[in-house]
Amino acid sequence: MGISRISQALTAREILQLVEKDLRRVEECMRLESIASVDAITAINRHIQDSGGKRLRPTLVLLSTQLFGPMNDLAISMAAVVEMIHTATLVHDDVIDAAETLRGKPSTNALWGNQTSVLAGDWLYMQAFQAAVRARNFRVLDLLIGLTQLMVEGELIQLERIGKIGITETDYMELIDRKTASLFSTCARLGAMAGGQHHGMVGVARGGRSHE
Repeated sequence: MGISRISQALTAREILQLVEKDLRRVEECMRLESIASVDAITAINRHIQDSGGKRLRPTLVLLSTQLFGPMNDLAISMAAVVEMIHTATLVHDDVIDAAETLRGKPSTNALWGNQTSVLAGDWLYMQAFQAAVRARNFRVLDLLIGLTQLMVEGELIQLERIGKIGITETDYMELIDRKTASLFSTCARLGAMAGGQHHGMVGVARGGRSHE
């Protein structure tokens, strides 16, 4: 199936078929990046990765890359990086929300406790950035740093607004812009950069978190 068919209406299955082989490479990259010198961190990372997820964010990176150029190692690496960042946010959010399950399985905090889970999430964030640093590309780092700041701000804003009844539509849009849309925006930008499109790629579009 050629990339030219993206201009047509495709089913979700057809879209995934465009990047199915490359997603397997992303999974392997994530598995290698999740190995730590501390057994608990490796176990937590394995637990989360084995819990599944639709991999929407890495898929977007890979599709965006194919729009501008051939698939390459940078695209695979960036797809793994964005999923690792997303996973780190899920770990932290589950601690904040006192969640007992994630994707239908026990959450990390339910199995390992809050303190260990928070530290594992921190480790995963740093590992994602370490993988990004290997690209030796300041545009990539600029995007990811801006993204992380937006997502943390979004979580703080959400905590501040919990229980308040005067939340407007604008307030809500600002929240999801930071928590979820910013990550999807970054995925598209990173993929475009990996595909060779560099113009207008610096900075993160204001644009929030999903458990998909």
